[in-house]
Amino acid sequence: MDAEEAARTLQSGSPLKVKAGGEAFDILAEEVEVKAQARAGFAVAEDGAYVAALVTDLTPELAAEGLAREFIRRVQDLRKTANLDVADRIELFVEASAGLNSAIEAHVDYIKAETLTVKLSFAAAPANASVVEDEFEGDKVKVGLVKSQ
Repeated sequence: MDAEEAARTLQSGSPLKVKAGGEAFDILAEEVEVKAQARAGFAVAEDGAYVAALVTDLTPELAAEGLAREFIRRVQDLRKTANLDVADRIELFVEASAGLNSAIEAHVDYIKAETLTVKLSFAAAPANASVVEDEFEGDKVKVGLVKSQ
């Protein structure tokens, strides 16, 4: 019997039968504390008989989604500093490093919906735009916005 089978036996409340020195012993579940241990790439939490495991490895798709969400946050901050009304539609102008540019392109519809953007251009902002330059996760971005007419 391996450790995993022994843990399952004890967690079910059944005694674990062990032989040592030619003698047989019953180890009762209340005499043992069984702890879940996460394998590489997982995070584990337990509460009594319940165990939850989460995959902690980031796929390229999840990383790109995270960049897109962070970009949205930066645009929302820029909307505030530009004193826009919460319902105002905008046009966005984006100059970004390759990784962030790719993440924005992959999630452009989501970004536009979340930021009320009617037009998103990968180009320099016009002179009348509110502009912010920032860096996150090693990616640089310059974002400009103007209120849509």
